[in-house]
Formats: sequence, structure tokens, C-alpha cells
Amino acid sequence: MKFYDYLEENKDKVIDIYFDMDGVFAEYDIGNFDYNTIRPIKSSIKVIEDLYNKGLNVNILSICKNNRIVEEKYEWMSKYLPFFSKDKMNFISKEEIQGVESNDLKSNFLREKTQPDHITIIVDDDITVIKKIVKENENVKVFHVISIIE
Repeated sequence: MKFYDYLEENKDKVIDIYFDMDGVFAEYDIGNFDYNTIRPIKSSIKVIEDLYNKGLNVNILSICKNNRIVEEKYEWMSKYLPFFSKDKMNFISKEEIQGVESNDLKSNFLREKTQPDHITIIVDDDITVIKKIVKENENVKVFHVISIIE
């Protein structure tokens, strides 16, 4: 599997991994923004927990429609990923940054956070986001969510 092979090939380097939330480890339920009803994807959560426990710098990078959803995502995370530190959760509210598309928000965030001496990886499910990051962030390795599932 390419994702795990890539991690193995770079095990001697500092690796920063960013996971999208919706559609990666939280069910993407079109039009449903009620995180009290969003189902966790346990197989993906297991992968994240395993990587976290191995000492990799695991982060969340998720775009939110508004500030209320940011708070709901924090609550959801504390329920389903209680091991995860809040300072590793990057929830960007479109309410705070209006007029910028989600793919631009993620691409810009990664461009600012990528360190030249680290390996930066993002795992996402949205092909629009993936294409944007590949185009604008040559130092970020991108994997579709299907890559982490065995």
C-alpha cells in the first residue's frame, strides 16, 4: 500500500500528517452538519490512533461552514478520538474567512505550515482539494483516504 510504503521509506525523517475529517474518519453525510448524528469511521480512526501512538505528528485539517460547526467538531473529536490533543485540531471556519474556497483554505494552510526539513502528508477525500494541493504545494505528499484502508 502506497501510504504505508511511503511512511516506511521516510521513517528516519520527521513526518507531519494532516487528516481531513469529513469523509475520512467522520461519515460524510451530504447536507447534514449535525455532529451529534455523524457516524465515526472506526477503521480510519484506528489508523489515526496507531500513527499517533507511534509518535508521528498527526493533525486534523478540516474546513467548517461556520463557528458553531467548529465547536461541534471539537466535541465530536473528544467523544470519538479522546486521545487526540486539541492543539493538533485545525478547524478553519469559513465564517471567519469569507469568500475563500475550501480547497484554497487547505492549500494555503499547508503552504504556511510545511517545514522544509519535514515530510508533510495530507489525507483527504475531496478530489478538488487534492488537485489544488498537488498543484500548489510541491512539498506536500497527498493521499486519497482510500490509501489508508487495508
